[in-house]
Amino acid sequence: MAKAVNCPCGEVISAETDDELVTLVQQHGKDVHNQAPSREDVLAMAHPAD
Repeated sequence: MAKAVNCPCGEVISAETDDELVTLVQQHGKDVHNQAPSREDVLAMAHPAD
């Protein structure tokens, strides 16, 4: 099942697997917000993609 994370900046990041989602959200956090969310943080923010 695809999952997504809604970033407070308005970006919606989605992926088919947890590993892919974590990678994409961590990259977004680094590139856009200069932050490094942990795997646990990313998965805690995740919800089923619409």
